[in-house]
Amino acid sequence: MLHKMLFAVVILVVALAGVALASQTLAIEQQATLIPGGAAVIVDVNCGDGESVAQVVVGIRQGTALGQGFATFNSTGNRQRVGVPVPGAFTAGDAIASAQLLCNTLFEGEALGQSIKILE
Repeated sequence: MLHKMLFAVVILVVALAGVALASQTLAIEQQATLIPGGAAVIVDVNCGDGESVAQVVVGIRQGTALGQGFATFNSTGNRQRVGVPVPGAFTAGDAIASAQLLCNTLFEGEALGQSIKILE
């Protein structure tokens, strides 16, 4: 009986770990770069399941400065780094960023309220 319960717990942990790994479809890198008229944010994306057309939307808040930008890209089905230009009156320093990922027009992931540092 104890062996069956341990086996069930191991299966559950492995299944939950797989779900957690599968949900890692979007991550905002911690450093952004100032560009003329805004900031460029790099996001790590993974639409999985083959090639598709995808879009990532990124918003930045830094004090009273706000901005939102997007990038459309061809997903390879593997992890990719995508640069997203975000227009706004940003300066070098700390900011907050959020992002959403759409793969084949389906919402696949979001990262909310992540601290980033905008560099010159």
